[in-house]
Amino acid sequence: MSPAAAPKTESWLDIFNPFSAPGQSEREQLERRAGIREVVFGVQDGVLTTMGLTTGVATAAAGAAVAHTTILIAGLAGALAGMVSMGTGAYLAACAERDLKRAAIHKERAELLTQPVEEHQEMVEILMDRGVPEATAHELSRALAKYPKLWEETHIEKELGISSDPQDSPLRDGLVMGATFLMGAVVPIVPFIFLTGIPAVALSLGLSAVALLLVGVGKAWIIGQRPLIGGAQVLGVGAAAALAGYILGVLLPHLFGLRLPPA
Repeated sequence: MSPAAAPKTESWLDIFNPFSAPGQSEREQLERRAGIREVVFGVQDGVLTTMGLTTGVATAAAGAAVAHTTILIAGLAGALAGMVSMGTGAYLAACAERDLKRAAIHKERAELLTQPVEEHQEMVEILMDRGVPEATAHELSRALAKYPKLWEETHIEKELGISSDPQDSPLRDGLVMGATFLMGAVVPIVPFIFLTGIPAVALSLGLSAVALLLVGVGKAWIIGQRPLIGGAQVLGVGAAAALAGYILGVLLPHLFGLRLPPA
């Protein structure tokens, strides 16, 4: 009698991982962790977009008495507009992807019923592409065909490359994207509520850098990569965005002769 397999142990870090849940299969864990895309992209884009906007406006408005109010209004307007844009964009994109998958699955199911010979040959070719000898591939295909549900799932997943039961949620994707964008966008704006001038810009850049570093570290931790490398990657993108905002804030006013009037 073979000994019972030892249960899989989880790292203590997994207990605090929002994309991990005890008792789930590896496939369910992977699908759950795929939700990190909206969270990371939303927060990162919110921080980067608003940081670039506030840095550019602050640079262009330097020396003007209206700079503080101008930057605050520009940042808030950009944050709210970005929240709506990112949320609705994610929702519509997820709807399109879901409908495309459903149409492909419906078409494949119809072909399995109306074109059994062709579908059998397609499965043989799929198996042969993976190194299965032709005779064995024919036998495996005929064996799979005896189990309709398995036959259908195998065709959809191997031929189309998608799950036979997609769990897409456009509304969830849209809400998560919009909410996380707003969370990230608030970070560079907060200092301008309490401070003005260079101190506000410096604190805004500092808080944005910390937020981006935490996003990178969190992303790397959840997907199992080295946290410091993940943090450095996102922080590097943030530095480039801040530099772009500064350059635009300096160059554009000179190129187009733009000046903010004094109060």
